[in-house]
Amino acid sequence: MKSGILNRFCLVVFSAVLVFSSAARAADTVLYNFALSPDSNNSYSTPIHDPYGNLYGTSAKGGTHGYGTVWVLCAPGLSGSDLYPCTTGLLNWTEYVLYNFRGPTFNDGANPYSTLVFNGLYAGRASTLYGTTYNGGKPKTCSINGVAVGCGTVFELCAPSNYGGCGGVNAWKEHVLYRFLGGKDGAHPFAGVITDKASDLFGTTVYGGGLGTCIPSGSANQFCGTVFKLKGQSPWTFPRTIMHRFKGGPTDGANPYAALCCNTIYAIPYLYGTALKAGANNAGVVYRVQNSGTFPQTILYNFCSVSGCPDGASPYADVIFDTAGNLYSTASQGGSGGYGIAYELTPAGPPWTQTILYSFLGTPDGGNPAAGLLFDNSGNLYGTTLYYGTGCGTCGTVYELTPAGPPWTETILQDLLGPASDGDLPFGGLTFDPAVSTTELYGATVGGGGNSVGIVYSVP
Repeated sequence: MKSGILNRFCLVVFSAVLVFSSAARAADTVLYNFALSPDSNNSYSTPIHDPYGNLYGTSAKGGTHGYGTVWVLCAPGLSGSDLYPCTTGLLNWTEYVLYNFRGPTFNDGANPYSTLVFNGLYAGRASTLYGTTYNGGKPKTCSINGVAVGCGTVFELCAPSNYGGCGGVNAWKEHVLYRFLGGKDGAHPFAGVITDKASDLFGTTVYGGGLGTCIPSGSANQFCGTVFKLKGQSPWTFPRTIMHRFKGGPTDGANPYAALCCNTIYAIPYLYGTALKAGANNAGVVYRVQNSGTFPQTILYNFCSVSGCPDGASPYADVIFDTAGNLYSTASQGGSGGYGIAYELTPAGPPWTQTILYSFLGTPDGGNPAAGLLFDNSGNLYGTTLYYGTGCGTCGTVYELTPAGPPWTETILQDLLGPASDGDLPFGGLTFDPAVSTTELYGATVGGGGNSVGIVYSVP
């Protein structure tokens, strides 16, 4: 995804004028430096918060067994009730590992990249966390370079029973809800899941489904991915339904790394997402799946529709909507600068009408956004770029987009500095934490920090 690949991929410079603000950078605050195992290592997730201001996420590596963790970063200074193991009156942000994944040898998950989601609509499941692991589950179902790694899992992590959850006393408890099988089933879920009011879970897998030809490095055809549903109503067995099997090629997407939209406690008539590859121009798509009937799928937009890909390519990110029904997200490549874009899609088809909000330049303003976008109450958008900026040269940025066009005005809120004083490679996005601050943004990084295995940070 760095510039060498992008320069080979997109050589044409589009003529749009980019608006870049060089306003003074705010200094981010390192809330926590992840340590070497048995601590959490390498968080690809976007942190989420509970009502008490504590932040939760996953790490792809580290933990007691080396297969990754679920972690909580307990907020300081709050009074009143809290959620175990966090306590009130802390002087500093304090991290705990809530769960250590055990890997495929134990039929457990391994290597979670996903952002988590809370859901506690059922009695006895207050403050339950849901997520996915990329590997793990049944060990002989999927292999990488001949090593059995499992095809991944969907899991729940229950809060302690004395706090209204389905865990033990002062103990969080994990249950594997589904183990993917590969082949016609899904394989390797990268993104997290979303829920509806019935506690059904919806997600994507990067591979599996039994259609198309999608071959990871060093592997045979593992097929092109799925959209799936796990039924959550009692009995609590979570039967799996494949809603869509991606077939790749010019008429469908392939390899959906992004979570589905939209996370809601209400009914979900349509599920929206992006796929990294395939489509009419083999540069990825935005799609929609109807949540009823035979689950028909519609391609809303094919990237790289113009020579040189000024409209973007290779979307990793999930999408969000404004109140008018317009869709917003990022693509990691393409754009007039060659380092990815932020874009808006307006319902007008399909295909929907695309507007480029901003094309990233690499240096000085960041490049290759892998994360989606976050709205504030004033209509500004916030996000991260995985690479570039002016911090360490390739460490990534935190940015704000302000409506002023298109193109919108970009302001760099933080250039990440990398080892050893700051984070490096923010794959995940940003969140607000209103119980702690109504203005600060919170995120995590894959690398950097005092131990070079990532940090949790805030930006004012």
